[in-house]
Amino acid sequence: MQNIENQKPIKKHPNAPENIKPHPINVKFDDSLPRHWFGGNAFMTHILNTWTVIFPDAERYFVRWSRKALQYENLDPKIRKDIQGFIGQETRHASEHEKLWELLQKQGYDIRPVLDFIHKVGFDLIENNFPDTWNLAAVAGFEHFTAMFAEIYFESPELMNTMHPEMKRLFEWHAAEEVEHKAVAFDQLQAVNDSYLLRISVMNLAVILLYGISVANTLYFMLQDRSIFNIKEWAGIWNLFFGEYQLAPRSVSKFIEYYRPDFHPWEIQNYADAVRVFENFDNNYSIALSVNTCSNGL
Repeated sequence: MQNIENQKPIKKHPNAPENIKPHPINVKFDDSLPRHWFGGNAFMTHILNTWTVIFPDAERYFVRWSRKALQYENLDPKIRKDIQGFIGQETRHASEHEKLWELLQKQGYDIRPVLDFIHKVGFDLIENNFPDTWNLAAVAGFEHFTAMFAEIYFESPELMNTMHPEMKRLFEWHAAEEVEHKAVAFDQLQAVNDSYLLRISVMNLAVILLYGISVANTLYFMLQDRSIFNIKEWAGIWNLFFGEYQLAPRSVSKFIEYYRPDFHPWEIQNYADAVRVFENFDNNYSIALSVNTCSNGL
C-alpha cells in the first residue's frame, strides 16, 4: 500500500447513514424455483443468475481491499466504522448468493466456466497486477454499478414484482444494503488517492469488464437452456431495455454521473428505500425469532 503520508483527510458525507451494519436474512431455495424465475424472461433471469455466480468472489475482492484500506491510521473514525460495516455486509452477500449455485447446477447449468473466467481475468490477471490504488479504485467503480442497479430496482416495482418471491427477497435485501453502503468504497478511495484521472481511468476498465462478463455469461446461460434461439425472448429484451422499462437509457444516465469531477454517491438521497426494506426484514426477523423461541420452550 502507498505511504500513509499520501493520504488526504476525508470526512463522512452529511447525507450518509449514521450506522452501516449487516441486516439479518436467510434465503432458502428449493426445486420450486422455476428455470426462468424473473417474469418468465430468460434474459433477465440469466443476467441475475450471472451476477449471483459473480457476486461471491467479487464481494470477497471488495472485502480484501477494504481491509487493506483499514491499515491507514488517520482515517476518519466514522469512515473507519463504515468500512467495518461494509465488510460485514459484503461477507454476508457472498454467502447468501452462493446458496443458489447448487440449485442452478441441479437445473442443468454449468457455472464452472463463469467462475474460472472470473478468477483468471479478474484476479489472476487484473488484481495481482494492478497497483494497490487501482484496486481500490476498481472497488469504488464496481460499487457505483451496484448502487446504480439498486436505485433502478427501487424505481421499478412493477418489474421487480415479477420475480419469484424468494429471489425478490434476496435481491431486495441486497439492493437495500448496497444503497446503505454505496459511498464507503468511494470515500476510502478518496482518502487514499483523490485523483480524478485515476477514478475515471479505472472505471473505464471496470465497465468493459463488468458488461463483458455479464453479457457473455448471460448468453452462455441462454445457450445452455436454448432460450437464446427464442425470438420472443429477444423481443422481450428490446422492450425491457428500450421499450416500456427503458433500462438502457436509465442505466446510462446514472452511470455517467460518476464521471463528474465533483461527484459523490450521497448526492442521490435514496436511503429511505433501504430503510423501508430493513424495517420489513427486521420486523419479520423478530417475529421469526419469537416464534422459534416459543416453539423451543414447548
